Amino acid sequence: MKHRVWAGVLALALMAGHAQADPAKLGSNPAPVVTVKGRSVQDVQNAIVAMMLPAGKTPIRQDQNVMVYEFPLSFWQSIGVQMAQGNSGWQEPKGRLTFTMAQMGSDVMVSNKFETVATNMFNASNSVEITNPVVYNENQLGLQLVAAFAEGRMVPGDHNALGIQAYEKPTRKTRKVGAVIESLVPGAPAEQAGLRPGDVITHIGGVPLAEQSPAAIQLLGFLQIGEAKLQVLNKGEVVVHKRPAPNAPAVAQATATPAPAATSVPTAAAVPPSTASAPASSTQESGQGWWQKQKQGD
Repeated sequence: MKHRVWAGVLALALMAGHAQADPAKLGSNPAPVVTVKGRSVQDVQNAIVAMMLPAGKTPIRQDQNVMVYEFPLSFWQSIGVQMAQGNSGWQEPKGRLTFTMAQMGSDVMVSNKFETVATNMFNASNSVEITNPVVYNENQLGLQLVAAFAEGRMVPGDHNALGIQAYEKPTRKTRKVGAVIESLVPGAPAEQAGLRPGDVITHIGGVPLAEQSPAAIQLLGFLQIGEAKLQVLNKGEVVVHKRPAPNAPAVAQATATPAPAATSVPTAAAVPPSTASAPASSTQESGQGWWQKQKQGD
């Protein structure tokens, strides 16, 4: 799953310096960049490794101030890159994610960029940086995850997840509203909070989900510390309590909210018994969310 690259859980992964952007319009950032407070470049690099390594990602280059990761693209992405970059297609294009760090006094400025890199039959290569709002949003949220790990506000691991396994592919109707839950981890925090397949989440942590990519939505959920406040169509606010991090350092535990914590892991077999209680009436609904009912009515 793409979110595991970031989340690791970016296993693909809001609290760090934000480049002065409106949180409701992540794509308005001039560039994906954050400030990690009171840490060194090495701390930041360790946080990046902590995110990427559980997804099997290791850097192809790691210098004092730069880390570079490469990964395969999907078939259709590869075809699109080959056509756009004028390559023969004899060699499969790759995606490249580059993190750049600079020590600024006691803080570290971190930026990243995403490129597609293609090589033709003559072994000539070129790259194109992708700067559209979708990629910027994902990169911005991933950097915020780096900062949260580096500053000790979060401990890497799947305990940070909400327990929503997948979101449905958006339609013209739902894309403008939010994200439709397709499946949940049984017994995990989202289900314990009363969410069901077919529910439409319009906001996570106050950020609208309309027009966001699946990876950005997963990262927004992952980045909520202790508990996540979701706005759900026809249910209002639903609070998802996360599970505590196993063996979490005191600094990370101190930042968590005092509410009962809970989170999820990617498979049902790995989910420990939940201690979070489900909210009243609306969370006790059996089965069907708004979108399922809409589809049945069509």
